[in-house]
Amino acid sequence: MGIDCLAQNKKNESLLFALNLIYQFFIETFVGMIIGYFLGRFLDNLFFNEKHILMYILMLLGMLSGLGNLIKRVIKNIAGGNEFEEKDEHH
Repeated sequence: MGIDCLAQNKKNESLLFALNLIYQFFIETFVGMIIGYFLGRFLDNLFFNEKHILMYILMLLGMLSGLGNLIKRVIKNIAGGNEFEEKDEHH
């Protein structure tokens, strides 16, 4: 019973970690896109008069930043690190 329970906890832990990654990805991407949208609209109205150049560029950067953060977290998890642990680089 102990080994089965331990295996089940590992499955639950990996499932929760995956759900956490998905949740963080969507939140970070959504927030990045919203910030890019409003900042881009403001800058477009300031510099380009009714053209939406910077709005699209900054929204794309918001999406890419969310994707980049997801990739970093997945690589860190594959390497065996915990994203909540801070590594001490001085030692």
